[in-house]
Amino acid sequence: MSFDVAPVVAVFVLVAVATALLCAGLYALFGKPSSREGEERKRHIVNGFRLGGGILLGFVLVGTFVAAIGVGFFGNPARFSSKPLAFVLAAISLTLIGVMVQRWAKYLGGWIGYGALNGLLMASSGHLVNNPAIPIRRSLALMMAGVAILTALVCLRFTEDYELNVVDKIALIGWVVFFAIGVNVEKYGLPAMTLGFIGLSLAWLYHRLLNRPVRHRRAQSHYRKAV
Repeated sequence: MSFDVAPVVAVFVLVAVATALLCAGLYALFGKPSSREGEERKRHIVNGFRLGGGILLGFVLVGTFVAAIGVGFFGNPARFSSKPLAFVLAAISLTLIGVMVQRWAKYLGGWIGYGALNGLLMASSGHLVNNPAIPIRRSLALMMAGVAILTALVCLRFTEDYELNVVDKIALIGWVVFFAIGVNVEKYGLPAMTLGFIGLSLAWLYHRLLNRPVRHRRAQSHYRKAV
């Protein structure tokens, strides 16, 4: 009987990373720095711990939501096969994703940009990035990469200081839902990502129209000062 060590190694690495993050976080929270450099180092550790924990939590929530959508609506196999459980997990994970949307919105553009890079790699190779045995049409990969690039561009305004409005939050959560659908059903991949892009574009347009009077007043003020 053969024994696959890859899952064991993967679990060991994840446990080691989680343990390191936990130790760093405990040190940052309860350690008492004795100098200004120590205080600065503590602040960096806290920020890093928050970022690392947020990334891990984001992967867990999005992965759970994608898997639950696949089981609940498309009958895809997963670790759990109960549709009621899938609906409960989907609801809980999407609720948490929505509650924390202000925190993760600023990272979405970079993450989608990374997806665009994968699309370009698939267009050049003609197969999936992580599975050379599965071919993919180059035209489809190029279209997916193009949609990803455009989506990343309309997400550039989601910065640390940007306060999301209601339309932004709806568009972002909608993008997550469309992403889950596209991941689970290959034929819906491009249409789902396109709909997600349209939603974010409409939110961008709403933001522009909402702030148009402010920009107009600023332009008039700069003009008067120049004159």
